[in-house]
Amino acid sequence: MSNLLPSRSLCGVVTWIVWGMIAQTVSAQQSPSESAGVLLQGYCFDCHSEQHAEAGVDLEEMLRESSFAIKFRDWRKVMKQLDTGEMPPASAEQLSPSQRRELTSFVRHELRSVAEKHAGDPGPSIIRRLTSAEYAHTIHDLTGLNIGLTNGTVSDAVGGEGFTNAGVAQFVQDSTLELYLETANHIAEHAVIGTGPIRFYQDPGQTGLELSAINRIQDIYRRHGFRQAAGEGAIAYGLERYPQAFYAMWRFRFRGQLGLEERTLAELAAAEGVEERFAEYLWSVFNSDVQSFPTSEIISAWKELPAPASDDIEFQKNVRKKCQELFQKLDDWHSRLGINSDNKEDAPVIRTETFTLSPTQAFDMNINWPEGTQTAHIQLLVESANGDENTNPGVIWHKPTLSFNTPDAPAKPAELLRRVLSQEDLDRLGFGTHPHGGTIGPDDFVTLANEPRTFRLQIPEGARSARLSLTAELDDTFGEDSIVRCSITQREETDQGKSLSALLANSERPGFDRWRAGVLEFAKLLPPISHREPAPSDRDPIPPPFDGSYNNPERNHFHVRIKYHRDDQFLVDNILDNKTREELDHAWSDLLGSFEYHDAWLQFVSDKFGLDLNGRRVATLDPAWIENLPQEPREYVQNLHREYKVIQKSFRSAEVGHVEDMLEFASRAWRRQLKDEEKVRLRSFYDELRTDSELQHDAAIRVLLTRILLAPDFLYRAERSSESDDEVPLSDWELASRLSYFLWSSLPDTELRNIAASGELTDPDVLVAQTRRMLSDNKSRRFATEFFGQWFGFYRFNNYSGIDPQRFPEFTETLKSAMYDEAILFFDHIVREDRPVQEILSADYSFLNQDLAEHYGVDIDVALSDRFERVERANHFDRGGVLSLGAVLTLTSAPLRTSPVKRGDWVLRRVLGTPVPPPPPDVGSISSDDQPGDGLSVRERLEAHRREESCANCHSRIDPLGFALEQFDPIGRLRREYRNGTEIDTSGILRDGTEIDDFAALNEYVVSQRDLFYENLCTKLLGYALGRSVMIGDTFLIEEMMADLKSGAGMSKLVERIVNSRQFRYCGTRD
Repeated sequence: MSNLLPSRSLCGVVTWIVWGMIAQTVSAQQSPSESAGVLLQGYCFDCHSEQHAEAGVDLEEMLRESSFAIKFRDWRKVMKQLDTGEMPPASAEQLSPSQRRELTSFVRHELRSVAEKHAGDPGPSIIRRLTSAEYAHTIHDLTGLNIGLTNGTVSDAVGGEGFTNAGVAQFVQDSTLELYLETANHIAEHAVIGTGPIRFYQDPGQTGLELSAINRIQDIYRRHGFRQAAGEGAIAYGLERYPQAFYAMWRFRFRGQLGLEERTLAELAAAEGVEERFAEYLWSVFNSDVQSFPTSEIISAWKELPAPASDDIEFQKNVRKKCQELFQKLDDWHSRLGINSDNKEDAPVIRTETFTLSPTQAFDMNINWPEGTQTAHIQLLVESANGDENTNPGVIWHKPTLSFNTPDAPAKPAELLRRVLSQEDLDRLGFGTHPHGGTIGPDDFVTLANEPRTFRLQIPEGARSARLSLTAELDDTFGEDSIVRCSITQREETDQGKSLSALLANSERPGFDRWRAGVLEFAKLLPPISHREPAPSDRDPIPPPFDGSYNNPERNHFHVRIKYHRDDQFLVDNILDNKTREELDHAWSDLLGSFEYHDAWLQFVSDKFGLDLNGRRVATLDPAWIENLPQEPREYVQNLHREYKVIQKSFRSAEVGHVEDMLEFASRAWRRQLKDEEKVRLRSFYDELRTDSELQHDAAIRVLLTRILLAPDFLYRAERSSESDDEVPLSDWELASRLSYFLWSSLPDTELRNIAASGELTDPDVLVAQTRRMLSDNKSRRFATEFFGQWFGFYRFNNYSGIDPQRFPEFTETLKSAMYDEAILFFDHIVREDRPVQEILSADYSFLNQDLAEHYGVDIDVALSDRFERVERANHFDRGGVLSLGAVLTLTSAPLRTSPVKRGDWVLRRVLGTPVPPPPPDVGSISSDDQPGDGLSVRERLEAHRREESCANCHSRIDPLGFALEQFDPIGRLRREYRNGTEIDTSGILRDGTEIDDFAALNEYVVSQRDLFYENLCTKLLGYALGRSVMIGDTFLIEEMMADLKSGAGMSKLVERIVNSRQFRYCGTRD
């Protein structure tokens, strides 16, 4: 290898001396350009002419060009070589100081003159195709789908300043067009074409319609915190709704004392995150004359909240706490008054159709425990359910029995509980003794209200579970009209909260009917906050005429075939606003219309009541046939038929809106407003699909969507080109698109589109404001991925396969993904937090999760293995900055060993922007393993390699930088020795005499070369933003960016400088 001017033969030296003498004789008589030509001819043509264009530099051809602009990059190389004294090489005759100044001054002056002439030139107008990443991000932002190009990717060549978005490097082949078509069809299949606006879902077709509807319904229920039915295995949500509403109502009640005279209840509710309609509903209930238990207790407790003496913060905090306690009281009453719960599938919910009580309840409780448990603890509790704590009701527990289950052992008969308990527990329960003197059997015992009793079960060796069977009977002999909830709960050794409970009451007692009516009014006026998960779920309680009891065939049939039941009237009437109601109705219509829901219902009614359908379906039912049905089934069939027709009408009514949705979709996809003739063409295309091709509505919409995604306006980022030789300013829409693809690799969002439509984006202040907003947005992570990833080479590192998995089995997909995340998070932090750019080199922090910390040998505690944290003082463990990123260290290694050459070249080329020329074709190679057969180490083989004249110059620059990184192994771990036990030598000396001993010294050296790094950053960033190579006309813009960096600017200042530049805001002529 060589630098720009390699060593000369003796003949070459003589030639240089002769030309130098001639140049000194005539230079005073020539123009600057002629004089420079003579100097270059005399000192440089031997190696940089048409015959010998070493390092790709042909000075003979460059001098013949009409303008320095054509070969300005090569002229800059010449100037840098002259400035650093590396040209001519040390072995050749040197320019005199005056000649070097003359030649340098000439080149610099010519470059400056050309730069001034072309300053601000936006460059040729080149139509750019969406890259694979831009395509995927655009589809995601259009549809919410994570769908890239299917069955392959577009081959994204690299051009310009080394990025895939350079237009000159983008080509489209026939296979690419086929891939676009296949992907567009695939995306169209994911369109949800229902009764509301078109949306997209991760599952295609009818499945997507059904699952999308479920997702939307659950989202609305969860956001608004209510549902009135619950199945098994769900989790409570929305528990803050009532206490927040109570507090908002309290503030409204005492708004005068609180200085809130002008505030409405709706405003105070909104401040608490409570829906206006819900707060107004509760206000009406709490200011009504409801007298029934337990609603009256809740209302009275709220009205007893103290009036504020002032706007004291602590006082208001105390009121908020009391509102929480009031909600807890309300929730406790719901739990106490709910239906019997046997821990199978029902939550304790008050429902009219199941609210029938009995004075007795049989229980069978399965008890289990973790292996090694020796004792199980059971608690019995009785609570009053009618608000009268003076009746002292009791429950008689009749003949409890217990049986243990031991695996692989024959079953044993159940024993009476009193025969297996300890004497202490027998005394506590009081078998055979009534606390009020009543008579009970010897195997029975009594517990009274609010007096919990606990007993212990000693677990036999090997037993894994037990079964407790007993019957609870209300004992109201000593407490008339008593109504209680009794419960059995396993405690301590289980974390599942296992509990069985039942309401016990004698419905023949006076006052029971009044109590029942009050409870049902309570459930209607103040229904429970959503317990468990939002419907629809797999095991929701089911409506009449099904038998909803557990393990019943009718119940199972409902869950398998009919599946869903809407039960949200309170939410619709008293919480949701009109817009959300409409969304919920659309979602339910889509759900029930996505499969044969109504036919399944009809078949069940037929089976239940013995009807002869004779092949009838809901869609074809004859009203006369319905009228002739018996009354009970007739009501069900009429409701089914009516609901079916309403839903089908909703689907038909939505069709016109769907076409308009597609026009709006096209406008977003094409990144501009549609012209009137384009709207006409798209509508006509849809009409032709319906009439000429006889497609159904949903099929026609999918074909229309495919056409939109195949349009050049979608696939390409076309901008206007001037019909004259003058550049023209970008339109607002073009500027919005250029900005969003620069920072987000995707189309403009709603805010940016609105500003573009208003014509305000070309205002520099507005443009900067949008730039700052977009840089702080989560989507700027894409900028970190695309720009920094491609610049530093770790782009798509999660797909990297350049490490031998047998040599390094610890290089797993998990570790690889963590390394990739580390790199992206680091640069995302630099961008979004607008950190000083020098931190790319010198940051004293890193982003690690537990897996990566362990891999790096970092002795710190990171909270969660799958969550990254910023870790400070990274230099204490040789991390921090781009040079120590695991992804970088890995991709600059060979499959079996580290590569000082690749790592050193990466520092020069990627970081400092000072690449060495490519190696000569006969350069040879060193062993692919770190323990070659000749016994020489990698360092020894490289030192031998460097002694070759053609390789010395480049390796004297590369190797010391690469050796400094040898303390990191091929997958980025710190090490002190090679596999054979040889101590690692990280020292090296650059050809200017700079010593680099280790990673820390390398970091210091690179930081000392920050001007090179800054220039490289500015060049890369501008090239990425414009999708082209940097041109001579960009010189002054880059100088301004360099000045910003030297003043401590962050990325935002550089980006703002670019987006307000003429290069960014103008469109050049067609190339």
